[in-house]
Parts: sequence; structure tokens; C-alpha cells
Amino acid sequence: MKLILKIAVPADYFFRRIIESSLYDIEQQTGKKLNPNQLNGYTFKRKNSNGVVSRMTITAYQPNKKYAYHMHTGRNDYDVVYNIESLENETMNLTYEETIKGSSAKVNANNHVSGFLVGWFRKRRFKKMKRQMESDYNRQETSKN
Repeated sequence: MKLILKIAVPADYFFRRIIESSLYDIEQQTGKKLNPNQLNGYTFKRKNSNGVVSRMTITAYQPNKKYAYHMHTGRNDYDVVYNIESLENETMNLTYEETIKGSSAKVNANNHVSGFLVGWFRKRRFKKMKRQMESDYNRQETSKN
């Protein structure tokens, strides 16, 4: 799945929010408090909300440009990439790419069938996140003035 969104916040603001979320997740799962420069290549076990334990590896960390990770569960391998392009007037483009590879042909078939519905929900969630992030940023900027 590939999703491209234009978001009315600066790239550094968006990137900082993604990294804060990742660092929080790592601390909750491992008890370790990392700084952002320690992320690239970092691997940890993560217990998902459905009880499945996955292995997460941060595969790319380029401040304000790219964040990516690989997640391995018993059935699937997920590769997720956030590419960020800074634009004028405190806006940015986000390109979100996610690929899923199942552990068998049966799992891949199931992924393909469920992919349409899951993709629709994920796009909807990203649009909601976009609106929330823009609102938070605008509220923050208004309170500074």
C-alpha cells in the first residue's frame, strides 16, 4: 500500500512526532530510554494489542526525511517506510509505503483478500491523523503568539 499526503505542518514537527511515538513504544516494551540517534538498526520485541509478539527493527532513521521499520510476526513480515519531503510555507509531503509478505501462499492469499478493507481503514486513519496533527500544530503556534 502506498499513500501520499500533503500535510500543513513543517517536516521537522511531523518527524519529531513520529520519533517521539517510536521512542515511547520502545520504552514501554523494553524499559529502555533511547535517544533518537540510537534508533537506526535497533531491534526489540513488541507485544501487540492482539497479544501477538513481534520483532521490530528500525531500518532507517534520517532526521526530517525518512523513518522505516521491519516487523516480523509468526505469519507476516511488514516493511513500513515514511518518506518526508519538506515544502514551502510550513507544509510537507508524506509518502507512506507498507508491504506485507506472508509466511506461506495461504497467508499471502488471506493478506490479499483482507488488504482492501485494511487499506481503506488505514487510509482513513492517516487522514484523521493528518487533521489532528495540523490542528495540534496550529493550536501550538497560536499559543506562542
